[in-house]
Amino acid sequence: MVYCGRPSKACLRCRGRKLKCDLKAPSCGQCFRAGVTCTGYRDPHQLRIQNESESTRKKALSKKPSPTHKPQPLPLSLDSQARDVFFAYHVTGTSKTWDFLQPFYHPADSPEHLTLAIDAVSLAYLSQKVFSDAALFSARQRYIAALRMTNKALQCPDVAAKNTTLLATLLLDLFEKITNNESRVIESWAGHMKGALALVELRGLDTFQDHASVRVLVRLSTNVLISCVATSSSVPKDLKELRVYIAKLVDTNNPKWRLMDLMEEYIDLQADTSRALLPSSIALQKLLELDGKYAALACDVPPGWRPKTTIIEHESDRIYEKHYNTYGDRHITQPLNVLRLIRILVNEFILDHCATADEYILLAETARQNIEQMGKEVCASVPQYVDCFGAARSRLPTTSIEHYHTHTPNQSLDCYTLIYSLYVVARSQYCPYDMKIWVIKQLHYIGSHFSIRNAELVARILEEGTECENPWDVYAMLGGYAYAA
Repeated sequence: MVYCGRPSKACLRCRGRKLKCDLKAPSCGQCFRAGVTCTGYRDPHQLRIQNESESTRKKALSKKPSPTHKPQPLPLSLDSQARDVFFAYHVTGTSKTWDFLQPFYHPADSPEHLTLAIDAVSLAYLSQKVFSDAALFSARQRYIAALRMTNKALQCPDVAAKNTTLLATLLLDLFEKITNNESRVIESWAGHMKGALALVELRGLDTFQDHASVRVLVRLSTNVLISCVATSSSVPKDLKELRVYIAKLVDTNNPKWRLMDLMEEYIDLQADTSRALLPSSIALQKLLELDGKYAALACDVPPGWRPKTTIIEHESDRIYEKHYNTYGDRHITQPLNVLRLIRILVNEFILDHCATADEYILLAETARQNIEQMGKEVCASVPQYVDCFGAARSRLPTTSIEHYHTHTPNQSLDCYTLIYSLYVVARSQYCPYDMKIWVIKQLHYIGSHFSIRNAELVARILEEGTECENPWDVYAMLGGYAYAA
């Protein structure tokens, strides 16, 4: 409805000057005396109330956007975007390494210290993926707040014993491992893990019975082992007790579980060897026994873990020695490559102890052959994920063209998990020179094609010969390994 008002009893000039109009025709007295043309008076028939609804509706419809122009939603906050990305790829996605966080997706469903810890890790993950300084700055702010609130929660025994406090502690540790990749002293890398183990002891292991709780314990044991290997420290007694308890509730024949058991042995042996706590002969014997266990595990994996080997007739930049292996997925490829890189490092230790003894010539030659063979197997695992128009063609959208296509975050993560294994291969002085050159090319390609900056950084470390004395320093530097471990 539109209302135009009552007609005013005055001409336009008199109304504007607020003068009393005498309404004479054809000109009022005021206009006549001023010597101007009188504009006349409003027609009262044109001033009325009338229904304009239909007219208004037609005007609105005439301005309706075309179907191709859909209404755009308001942009999500940086916090919301980060949380969505983290949950999509590490909680509910194909990775699921943190699937026990699924009930806490909505901030309202968790206490403040857990919400802040999730935000801190999510923003740190996003900053790593898109190289966002703003996300990293916000992540550090959330971390400080989460640390303060978690410390406050620990002051109350009832709150400290809750599962949410243990989860917050695990996430604070993950944040440290993503962002604090230059300082690997025990205090910074193991502090949160010591706290988490203490919380488990406070609650009692027998309270961890359901599937989600057991998954939390598995995640905790993995993170503690990561801390130990990065700091060259021995496996703590309470972690060994924890793994004995977990073994009662999981399938201990799973190759991943068996690999983690061997990692315990490797970590303790590495710590003893680096501190010269063992006589050379005893250290050599233990190293040979451990390498034999890794070799036996590699031969004893389920049929679904065994790769399909493809031989090609032509040379390819993405394929080493004209063959490659195809695995079920990254969750099989990654642990097998961890097994191989550990064998490379163990056999390097063996060679260190054989260097000055003539009676160990054959043993040393076997160790060199093992290193080269493990290097070849790591290289053969790469094309499935990297060779976009060869071995990895099936992973691309059907509309992709040779020089322009995109990759999902999961595909990028597949490539990310190859970086450290490739580094261990290329850094070894016992691997062939052409293998090292091929590895460096693949790292450059992963860095440029998949936009993974750390791959380029590792390639430069290898090219410049600035390898770290401890290879696990590079493992720690990569940071993102913690998501896929």
